[in-house]
Amino acid sequence: MLLEEFSDYNLKSMDYRKIIADSWHFTQNNKRLIYWFGIFPSILTTTVGVGYLAYQFFAFKKSYLFDDSKTSFLSDVTKFGWDFISSHASLTVPLVIFAIIVFILWFFVPTITMAAAMQAIARAKNGQKSGVGTGLKYGIMVFLPLLELHTLVKTFSPMSILTEMGFVLRNLGPAIFKMLLPVFLIIFVLGLIFLLLFTFADLYIIIDDKKVLDSIKKSVKLVILNWQHTVLISILMLIIGIRIIIQAFLVFLIPAIIILLGGYLATLTLGVAVYIVAGVIAVAALALAIYLGGVVDIFSYTVWTFAFLELTSEKEVSARGEIVSAREEVASDEKGAASARVKGGTGSVPTEASVRTIETAPVTDVTKKSSNIPDLTSSDDSIPGLL
Repeated sequence: MLLEEFSDYNLKSMDYRKIIADSWHFTQNNKRLIYWFGIFPSILTTTVGVGYLAYQFFAFKKSYLFDDSKTSFLSDVTKFGWDFISSHASLTVPLVIFAIIVFILWFFVPTITMAAAMQAIARAKNGQKSGVGTGLKYGIMVFLPLLELHTLVKTFSPMSILTEMGFVLRNLGPAIFKMLLPVFLIIFVLGLIFLLLFTFADLYIIIDDKKVLDSIKKSVKLVILNWQHTVLISILMLIIGIRIIIQAFLVFLIPAIIILLGGYLATLTLGVAVYIVAGVIAVAALALAIYLGGVVDIFSYTVWTFAFLELTSEKEVSARGEIVSAREEVASDEKGAASARVKGGTGSVPTEASVRTIETAPVTDVTKKSSNIPDLTSSDDSIPGLL
């Protein structure tokens, strides 16, 4: 009975298949986003990720669990590095400079490019002129708030908890590990819950220019009010990611087996062949992982940006019968100031209303017709000499 009385105010159902399909078409039609905001940061994150996994593997391999080695893998790596520097003193300064540059890029680039991509995607969805240059500008502006948020969230992320569990098991022994296991499991579960609740915190910072705590509060509210949508999209994105990984693995597996078999046969007469084969496979696998990582990142950013803009445009009914939306709430909070929203469309995007007027095109609803999917090809925004 109550549902019938308030049927006019029911939340509209979200077309998940349409959002994902439009997001994939948008990703395919905007190669510049993939190159600059996908593949480029993926080079850093994938390389560091491979190194991290390799370290964890060999650290466990040399621990008391699998080996009786008297030294840890970390001490072996440290000793090797010191011996190499001692015997190649002339390379010390270049290597240190290179390491500092890589660290700076790894520290700044992934966060800035994520924000830049979401800015460009949101502006394109709303019909505004957008491009890599505009996205990069806003990505730099929100770097510090995103750094604060990521530091808070990733401290208790499932990956961080697994890393700490592995450290305790390797270095403190199984007795202490068993004693701390209930604590780790509780923190692990809480980390998963927080990860879900903070799903839209990044987008509130990037698109609405909210502060860290305010973005967390609004993200928690949006997730709770739309928990079915959020959970289902998270599951769909997880399934899509796993499927892409499996397909890439199967495509790469057959030629890898052939090459490995040929390399093994070659080692029977020529020992150096195995190293050449291993090097070729490693480089090819790393290149494939970097490319897939870049594409999946942009696709993921697009899905969550489209979903965020749609969810924040939906109406909700209070106990007083008042109809409000998340977009109107943002507009009222920032009335008279530069807002990251443009009212009147199905989505909402950043603007520089307090500085200058931006000429915008009519808003296009990407969830209605795939042929109207926005892209950045018509944008005159570019980085001179690069785009």
